[in-house]
Formats: sequence, structure tokens, C-alpha cells
Amino acid sequence: MSLVFRLAHEPSRTLLLVQLAALLLYPWFDTGHGQGVLAAISVGVLSAAVWMVRRSPREAWIAAALALVGIVAHAAFRFTGIAALGVLGAAGYAAAFFYSAAALIAYMMQDERTTTDELWAAGATFMLFVEGYAWVFAGAQLLQPHAFVIQGAAMQQPLSWVKLLFLSATNMSATGLTDIYPATPHARVLLIVEQWNGVMYLAMVVARLAGLLRRR
Repeated sequence: MSLVFRLAHEPSRTLLLVQLAALLLYPWFDTGHGQGVLAAISVGVLSAAVWMVRRSPREAWIAAALALVGIVAHAAFRFTGIAALGVLGAAGYAAAFFYSAAALIAYMMQDERTTTDELWAAGATFMLFVEGYAWVFAGAQLLQPHAFVIQGAAMQQPLSWVKLLFLSATNMSATGLTDIYPATPHARVLLIVEQWNGVMYLAMVVARLAGLLRRR
């Protein structure tokens, strides 16, 4: 009963733990045969995010509708191979993650105090952005197969999900792109947008939470 109570009153921590579990599982299924499992794990993360949106001032049904579009279209893409469905699926997933991130930001900014759950929400929101941009990059790869390249690779293949997630996380946190680079003007602009998003998130949201916590 105590565990249920804590989960109900600290949903952001639950979301963050789901994201961590998914992150640890992704490498085990990052192959051609494991794409269905990866999609299922992403659905689990997205479901936890939609559940968290219910605690925010935003409408949870919008996040659920966007997630449904992404899930259905991406599943159809895996069965048919039609690129347009893959782009639609990636767009649906990305929109659901971004909407959930915006909802968590609204949840953190709705009052003048910082709670423990809002501190967990700060970490969960960062990962929602990371996963959202990873889906944007996945869609970009379908439109431009060599949008992202690995330095020194003899043959360039579309990046796997873990590589896209790694690219997104290093870019969002401004730690550097390492051996993965944008190879087209559109891909470079997408990375610039994510870098701007990461800087603004840290400067406006996280800094505000830290200031309120210190004042308290």
C-alpha cells in the first residue's frame, strides 16, 4: 500500500524510472529483429508519459491521440515498408513526447514552490525531449537516408535507435556529437533546434526550479 501511495504522489519519479529501465533495455534489442521490441518499449515509456500528463494543466487526451497516431503508423510501416507511414509514425511519436514534455514544464511552472516530484519531473522532461528528437531524427532518415553519418565508416547505413538516441542526448546536453555528424543542411538545422531547446530548458526551467528551491 505504501508503494502504491508513493507512486500516486510522485508520478514523475515513476516516469523517470520507466525511462531509465527502457534506456537499459534498448541496447539488447537494437538489431533488425528487435525493432518490434524497441517499439513496444517506446510505447511503454510513452504510456507512462501520458499518465503523468494527467497531473499537469494540459489535456492528457491530446498526448494519447498523438501517441496512438505514432504507434499505429509506425507499426504499419514495419509491416509494409512504406516510408510515408514511417515518417508519419515518427512524427506522431515525436509530437507525443514533445507535448508530454511541455505538459511537465507547465506542471513544474504552475506555482511558486518546488516539490520533490517537480525535481524528478525536471529529469524526466529532459529525457522526453531526448526521445522526442530521436524520433525526429528517425523520420529525417527516412526522408534523407544519409542525413546522419558516422565518421570513418566505410559504408553508411541508417542509424539504429540507440545511435539516434545517443546523438540526441549528446546534442541536447551540449556535450558534443562525438563520431556521429549531420550530413545534410536539414539535419544540421534539426541539431541546431535541439541545441537551442536544450539551452533554453536549462536556463529557464531548471534554473527557476533551483532558485525556488534555494529560496525555500
